[in-house]
Amino acid sequence: MKNKIILVLAISLTLPPAMAAQNAMVGWYGLSAAGSFGGLSPRLANFRWSVLHQARLSHPPQPQYDSKPHKLTEDLLFVQFDYRIDDRLHLGLGYTRDWLDRFNENRAYQEIGWHPLPGGTGRWFIRTRLEQRVHEKAARDAVGLRGRELIQWTHPVPGLGGVRFMVNDEVFWYLNSSVWRSDGFSENRAFAGLDIPLMSNKNRLTLGYMNQFVRKGTSKRHLINHILFVNLGTRF
Repeated sequence: MKNKIILVLAISLTLPPAMAAQNAMVGWYGLSAAGSFGGLSPRLANFRWSVLHQARLSHPPQPQYDSKPHKLTEDLLFVQFDYRIDDRLHLGLGYTRDWLDRFNENRAYQEIGWHPLPGGTGRWFIRTRLEQRVHEKAARDAVGLRGRELIQWTHPVPGLGGVRFMVNDEVFWYLNSSVWRSDGFSENRAFAGLDIPLMSNKNRLTLGYMNQFVRKGTSKRHLINHILFVNLGTRF
């Protein structure tokens, strides 16, 4: 069963959508930090925090990004608080501030994440998230309810001292119709790359390729972003 899931994740990186799509080359660059509140009190050891700042840039001149090279298309700040029920299960609350070209977004979200028991085929992670996306400039129907389902698999790379191969796929769908779009499937993100320790396991570089398919609600030409994904993270 696990081998079949891995095959599905791999196919999702290369399978073209049935409908015509517009392609773009972009980069997502992030800095992240995470830690525990256990240093304040032993009673808070199961409460965790994390912060991520991510800049999304369009690199070659592209019409959909005003034909400007290295254009900053999005600037995001994520703040999240988790409660670890045990080593395998957590509940999370978060907030995202997204600065875009023509408007800004405020986004609250709730999630549940689960690590199944590790086995000989690597380590799995499954996350379900519900978001409330608020469009700052919309006069009506400003709140979009969006669900996200992520499945991720990692496996140590033999002989590379802590380097892990990582592949994941995340599906997005809307639960209501709003200024964001009509309800239903909206997006898929498939990723493959490496998670690399820097100096110690507390500092890690995640580097890879992400394929982002975005279904446009009012157009037959959907969007495919070919993304260079880079994140430098640390844990306290």
